[in-house]
Amino acid sequence: MKKARIFYGWWIVFATNIICMLGFGTWLYAFGAFFEPMTLEFGWSRAQTSGAASFRSVEGGIAGPVVGWLVDKFGARNVIRGGAVISGLGFMAMATVNSLLAFYLIYGILISIGMSAMLYIPAFVVIARWFSRKLSFAVSILAIGAGIGGFICTPVAALLISNFGWRSAFLFIGMAIWVVVIPLSFVIKNNPEDIGLRRDNDPPEEPDEETATLEADGITPVRKKKAVHPDCTLKQAFRTHTFWILSVTFFFQSMAHNVVFVHGVISLTDKGINYEKAALVIGLLTLVSLIGRIVLGSLGDYIDKRYLLATAHVMLGSGVLVLAFAETMPGVYLFIALFGIGFGATIPLMAAIRAEYFGRAYLGRIQGFMSPVVMLAGAIGPVTAGYLFDTTGSYQLAFTIVGMMPFIGGMIILFSRPAALPGDPLPVAC
Repeated sequence: MKKARIFYGWWIVFATNIICMLGFGTWLYAFGAFFEPMTLEFGWSRAQTSGAASFRSVEGGIAGPVVGWLVDKFGARNVIRGGAVISGLGFMAMATVNSLLAFYLIYGILISIGMSAMLYIPAFVVIARWFSRKLSFAVSILAIGAGIGGFICTPVAALLISNFGWRSAFLFIGMAIWVVVIPLSFVIKNNPEDIGLRRDNDPPEEPDEETATLEADGITPVRKKKAVHPDCTLKQAFRTHTFWILSVTFFFQSMAHNVVFVHGVISLTDKGINYEKAALVIGLLTLVSLIGRIVLGSLGDYIDKRYLLATAHVMLGSGVLVLAFAETMPGVYLFIALFGIGFGATIPLMAAIRAEYFGRAYLGRIQGFMSPVVMLAGAIGPVTAGYLFDTTGSYQLAFTIVGMMPFIGGMIILFSRPAALPGDPLPVAC
């Protein structure tokens, strides 16, 4: 097959980038824009409203292993397409919500099922199958989409809510997901071999001189197999310290970002910042996160990812602590810079370090089975922060506690390492 000018893997990165831009932008980052209007209309407490985000995380933890298995079994393309159908339907159904139970069931469960199937698990797995040497860079490009999505979707959702109401905003989002994601899913090919390519666009292996001579004489040579350390199976991964170290590290990161993205907008309005400007702050935060996604994420191809992740966690935690005590816009801007860069860096680096340590053959299942550990953070964090606000009248205590957690994660990640064998082309943890 003639070598394409642009490696097809980059088209897959582009497609999944747009999918994650719309998915994360509407489902995760824009949630805070809906928080205040729904709370005011229904009279729910902040802990009650945060419960939908907790349901979202619990569902993600339950669905993660299933989605990972489906991706390994049926391919990312089919899983993403099915997720788009479900999540689009869920957002449109949100326009009919009139009770807390309906809010939990539709937003916390139905939409979350769709998004679990549509976003990072299938995207990370398919990109890991197309890239090796440039994996960190490819995942960094993928992560740009989610950051741009937060910058665009949160302010746009706030404008839609202000002009047409939150029900119409949800209806518009659902239709947008169907129109954008379903066509893009056809771009995705599960493996480079499916279309006659190899990972990283490597050329076909050339036979050595001895092999070529034997073949010319009509003799079938015995080809030597390269010694390759096998990829970790799910069972093997469970038995490693690295699996649990990474899971706990991701837990602390997830605590911080879930609390900020659920309570960030309303915490800023409490400080006297108007609603649209508060939504724009969260948008700016995700835009600044592109620095971490691109710069620190790309450095993962050249520098030990553990050190980069430790640095990112320190910045993440520092940002939350700044937000806890910020009373003026300069403090808010410092929060945006620290939290944004730190949070952005963790996304591609987490995906790349999983592929580096465990290999790619069972990556969907391994990533999926980390989800239940991480989901505890999303389930506990937002509701606890809401409860602490309801009892103390301030987010200061909640943000201080949550801000300390990434520092712990930054120290723990330094103890993770693959158990590489001498001469292994790919070090893995099992």
